[in-house]
Amino acid sequence: MIVREAYHGPIHPKSKGTATPPEILEACGLDVGEFYALLDELKGAGLIRISDAYPFEEIQLSPEAAEAESLAERCTRGNIPFEDVFVNLVFHSNQG
Repeated sequence: MIVREAYHGPIHPKSKGTATPPEILEACGLDVGEFYALLDELKGAGLIRISDAYPFEEIQLSPEAAEAESLAERCTRGNIPFEDVFVNLVFHSNQG
C-alpha cells in the first residue's frame, strides 16, 4: 500500500516516492493504532523512512526497498493488482 500511494497516491504536490498517512489510511482500512504499529515495524526493518512530525509525516521507501518501485511500476503497466504481488511477504526486523 505504501508503494502504491508513494508513486500513485491522490495527494499532490508531494515529493516523488513519498506517501502520507492520510492517503495510506484511506486506502488500507487499518485503524490509526494498527497503522502506526505497522510503520514502526517497517521502519525497524529498514524498509521505510519517516520524516517530519505528526501530523505532517512523509513516508518514503528506503534505498534498500527501492526495487519495490520497479515492481509496482510493472504491476501498473500490466494491470496486475499490487496485492497479488505483495502478498505474504516476510521480512526480518533489524531491531534486537
